[in-house]
Amino acid sequence: MNKKRLLCLVLALCALLLTACQEKERFDTRLPEDQPTAAPTEQTQDLFGSAVVGPTDYDDGTYDPSSEEGGDWEDVQEPADSEPTLAPVIQSDYAGATPVLIDPIDKPTPTPLPTLSLSYMTYEAPSLHLTFEGPSGWTVDDTQADTYVLTNPDPSMDYAATLTVRTVPVNKAYSKSELTREVKGMLDTLSGSGELTGFSPSNTAERSFLGGTGVYANYKAVVQSTGAEIAGRLIVVCVDRTLYSLHVSYPRGYTEFYVSNVYDKFRHSVKLN
Repeated sequence: MNKKRLLCLVLALCALLLTACQEKERFDTRLPEDQPTAAPTEQTQDLFGSAVVGPTDYDDGTYDPSSEEGGDWEDVQEPADSEPTLAPVIQSDYAGATPVLIDPIDKPTPTPLPTLSLSYMTYEAPSLHLTFEGPSGWTVDDTQADTYVLTNPDPSMDYAATLTVRTVPVNKAYSKSELTREVKGMLDTLSGSGELTGFSPSNTAERSFLGGTGVYANYKAVVQSTGAEIAGRLIVVCVDRTLYSLHVSYPRGYTEFYVSNVYDKFRHSVKLN
């Protein structure tokens, strides 16, 4: 009997010791406290570059209108007349993909313009003290003492080309900046006449004319009443205290022809009397 009690006592003591060990070896199952996360360093990436690209000037600002003349021409830059073409916005399951501009497969073929040919004759403008070569058979208007106008009488053209020469006495020799102001004033007059829409002038450039250094510019426009697309060139020079201006206007599709022939022929043949 005593042995049984002793055995029970030993077992109870072992149970107490085991419980104490378990209390002592209890594990902390709590998760570590959340630590404040350091804000990541913000790095802004400009995917499109830092330069702001806007609409380009006339013909990308690289067009040289003097190249129309086919000779030893001075340089000039012109502003553009159109905005860059934007990619279309596509509403589809593929939104987010890079849009692609698609040109139509069957583009309309432009109607070729009729070929022009000119013969020349000598014109005298006594009130302007000038002689020059111009297209034969053009209509002459010299009713104004300071202006001489030739007009193409061809009825098949949607716009009658003209060559206009004008003289204005001044009290001094004009500088390049003053000649430039005169050319820009002529462009402003054309633009504000109410007869033209979509008026797009070029920058100015220097050009030899009547033995001096002149300033010239080009322009493009549409005749409001008829819708005809036209272009023109103006040049001004000051010689012996007289401003001489030449203005040649023509159908836009024939720009190269009229500049290389009518304008160029005048500039190389004109003489002071």
